[in-house]
Formats: sequence, C-alpha cells, structure tokens
Amino acid sequence: MDKTRPLAAPDLAPAQAATVTPYTPRRLFLDCLVLGLTAWGGFMALLAQAQQRFVKQRGWVAEKDFLDLMALVTMLPGPQAVNALSVMGHRLGGWAGFAAALVGIVLPSFLIIIALWWGYSALAGQPRLLQALMVGVLPPLAMIMANAAWNQSKKATPQPRDKALAIAAAIALLALPFWSAPILVLASGGLITRLFWPAPAAAPAATSTAMRPGALLLCLLPAGLAVFQIVPALLPQDAVARLMLAFAGIATTLFGGALVMVPLLEGLIVEHLGWLSHAGFTAGLAASQLTPGPIVGIATFTGMEIAGWQGALAATVGVYTPTAIIAVGINQAADRLKGLHWFQHAMIGVRCAVVGLIAGAAVTLWLKLPLRGEPLACALLTAAAWLLVWRFKQPPYVSIPVSMWLAYALLLGK
Repeated sequence: MDKTRPLAAPDLAPAQAATVTPYTPRRLFLDCLVLGLTAWGGFMALLAQAQQRFVKQRGWVAEKDFLDLMALVTMLPGPQAVNALSVMGHRLGGWAGFAAALVGIVLPSFLIIIALWWGYSALAGQPRLLQALMVGVLPPLAMIMANAAWNQSKKATPQPRDKALAIAAAIALLALPFWSAPILVLASGGLITRLFWPAPAAAPAATSTAMRPGALLLCLLPAGLAVFQIVPALLPQDAVARLMLAFAGIATTLFGGALVMVPLLEGLIVEHLGWLSHAGFTAGLAASQLTPGPIVGIATFTGMEIAGWQGALAATVGVYTPTAIIAVGINQAADRLKGLHWFQHAMIGVRCAVVGLIAGAAVTLWLKLPLRGEPLACALLTAAAWLLVWRFKQPPYVSIPVSMWLAYALLLGK
C-alpha cells in the first residue's frame, strides 16, 4: 500500500481530492493525540471535532462516509468515539492506521488517569480530607449523568411509551439487588419492544457484499470475550489477565456508549470482584471525567490500583481493543446490519433502556451523599452542581474541582 496516498479503501472517498492532506500513520496518530487531549464533552463532542479535522481540514473522509460511520458505531457495543476513529484508521491505512488512531485517542486519558491515581493514593494518609473530596465529586458526577440521560432521551424516547420504558429501566436498576442487573435491563428493553412495540420502517436493501469469513471472525472472536462478563467465575487467577478479560467482557456486552457502563462497572468492580471500594470507584469515575477521553478510562484507574502499570495497561487494552476490532469487522457489511429488521426493532428498546440506566446511575451516585449526617451541606452541593452543569454548562474539569473545593469548605472548614 502506498502510504503517501490519502485513502486506501474503496469505501472511503476523500472529501475534496484536490485539497487532501497526504495520509500517513504518523499524521493520523498525532491528529488523534490532539483530539485525545482537547475533545472535552463526551463522545459526540469528540466525534464533532474529528469530523471537522478529518473531513474538512484533512480531506481524508467524505462527509457522508463519516456520518454513516457515526451511525454504525451507535449500533455496536463499547466506547463509540474510539470505535469510530479506529474504523476510520483501518479504512485509511489498514491495521497500522487502526493502531495509530486507537493509541492516539486513548493515550492522553491513559496518562492523565495514571497521574490522578497517584494524587488519590497520596491522600490515603488523610482520610478526612479524602472523604470530603470524594463527597464533593458525587453531585457533579450525578448531574453530568442526569444531563446525558436527558439529552439522549430527546432522540431515544420520542413516544410516551418509550419514556415509560426508560423510567421502568431506571427503577429496575435501583430495585434489582444483583450486580449484573444492567444486562438484564438492556435485554428486557429489547425484548419488550420486539414483542409489543410497532415495528420500524424497513431499511433499504443492502448494497454491500456479504461479510467475508475473515471479517466474520473479527466479530465473533472478540465478541466471545463476553463470556467473562456473563460468567465471571471463568476469569483466570492471574491479576493482569483477569483485569484484561474482565474489562473486555464488559465492553463487548454493553450498547449505548460508555456512560451506560457505570452501574455495571460498579457492580462488577466493587460488589462482585472486590477490586475497589465504593469510594475508590467514585474516585476512578471522577478521574475519568477529568480527562477528555471516554469514561471507561476508569478501567485504567482500576488496573493501576490492582496491579500497577501492567494492570493499568491490561485493563485499558481490554476495555478498548475488542470492540474496536468488532467495529472493523462489521464495517464492511454495515448496511446489512442496518437492514436486519428484528435487530432495529429490538434496538428501540435497548436505547430506551440505556437512557433509564444512565438516569438510574445518576440517582445511585447522588444517594451516596451523607444525606442524613450532613443534609445542609448535601443540599448546597447539589444546588451548586445543578447550576454548574445544567444552568451554566460547565465542563467536568470545572464543575468537579469547584464542587470538591466547596465540599472541603463545608465539611472541613467548620
């Protein structure tokens, strides 16, 4: 393959051939590195910046192709923005392009979370200060998730019945006592709409060729890692391998983006495997929100806590790589996936359940506040978080530190 040419795949036309910047893996890696350092605001903000850079500035991707790519990853499990850029990298430059995009977009948040873990560990000798700071991160995290659920509900729950299903999913998450409840909620949402909701309009006939055996294996082999999520008893005893396979299993079983993973991550990491305390999980969640990367960066934090650098690397590879490979495999037959009528019918309920799970997770985080012991402080922190996140639209790197400072003043400044 000639790496000086802008595009290598027939299904990815350049936006403006006359103004294309020559493609190289190094340039793609650096572009994704910049996005990983600057794309705050969630996966849609990251994809919006990626669209600006790769469609309009570089000319590597046609506008329609990029929009189709965004639609594709919303139907697949795992962190959507990372999956989209990995597929784009593979289209541009094969597996070298895949690696350049994946490493570039993930590396900044990986390094930032490692640094934040060191800060968290340094506070272990000051439990009162650490407790106050952990109380401070809860309200903005809850508001961030509630805001995400609200925004997703505008498209995912257009009908009253859809909203009712989302509310039922939130209640089920709060009521069900076992750690794997989110999987049951997602599956139930898809089954309910499949059985009782009107079917969506039929998709246009597929224009792509049938999936080749190699691409089919790219989907099936990583998807098989879901067995470690469904049956955690199969996880190996070695800590590093256990981390990689546990997070791979989580990533390959969840649809709807990274935020929906929060309740399942907490159930598995805290309640089932006992890797982190609830306070440690909250710290990891806050650390992932303080980076421009996906919220599943909490995998890096957990890996560092359990097995140091090796554990952090293993958990990070596990949570990102399998679903990115699945997306590459599905890519060549994307319109065939869109044309599966039963799949699209079930996905209506899955999207409703995703909204409910994110909303339920927001309530769960808020309920961790010391509501009985410090009711006034909790009320003030909640009001401040609402103002910062909902009213003034402040990003996490503003709202979380401000809330932590306020918690310190209210709880330790007496």
